[in-house]
Amino acid sequence: MTSDLERRMRLVWDRQEIERVLYTYCRAIDRLDVELLRSVYHPDAIDAHGSFEGNAHEFAEFIVDRIRRQTTCGFHTVTNPLIEVDGDRAICESSYVGYHRVPGGWEAVSAFFGDAYATKARQEGTLDQEHEYLCGGRYLDRFERRAGVWRIWRRQITNEWNQCRPSTHLLDGGRKHYDLPGARDRTDPVYDLKLDWSLTAS
Repeated sequence: MTSDLERRMRLVWDRQEIERVLYTYCRAIDRLDVELLRSVYHPDAIDAHGSFEGNAHEFAEFIVDRIRRQTTCGFHTVTNPLIEVDGDRAICESSYVGYHRVPGGWEAVSAFFGDAYATKARQEGTLDQEHEYLCGGRYLDRFERRAGVWRIWRRQITNEWNQCRPSTHLLDGGRKHYDLPGARDRTDPVYDLKLDWSLTAS
C-alpha cells in the first residue's frame, strides 16, 4: 500500500519531470532543434500557437523553419509553472518571455512586423538596422504520462504584450567582450556538456 510520504514524493517527481519538459521546449526552440522540440510532445499532440494550430510535431517543423528564416537570434524563458497532477494526467499554466532579433531591410522587417511598421522604420531611418521583438504570455498545457514519460498532449498559448523596436544590441566598447552568442543548432556548446569531468582538460 502506498504511504502518504510515497504519494508526496511521487507528486514532487512528477512536477519536476513536467517542469523539465517546459525547460526543454525553451532549449529546443532557441537552438532550432526540431527533434528535441518534437520530443516534448506526444505524437498526437495539438499546439494552438497563434499562426499555427494543429499537430505539434508538424508545428515543430513549421516554427523552427520560420524562426530560422526570419530571425538572427531568439531566447525564451519559462517561469511560474502552476502544475496540478491527477494520476497520469496533469494541467499546467506557466508564463513565458520570448525575444527575437530580426535583420534589417524592407523584406525582413515587413515580413516579421508588417508593412506599416516597416514603412515607419523607413521614415525614421531605422529600416536597415536590426529590430527586436519582445513578448510575453502564458502556456496553457495538458500533459499525459505514457509509458512512464510526461509529454505535452495539448498546448494553447496566450500572447499578452509585445515591444517592437530598433535593436539596442550594443557591440562596441566593453560590451564587445561579452557578445558571446551561442549557435542555433547542435554545434552550440550546451550539447558538449558532460557529467564526466575526466573528459575535460583542466
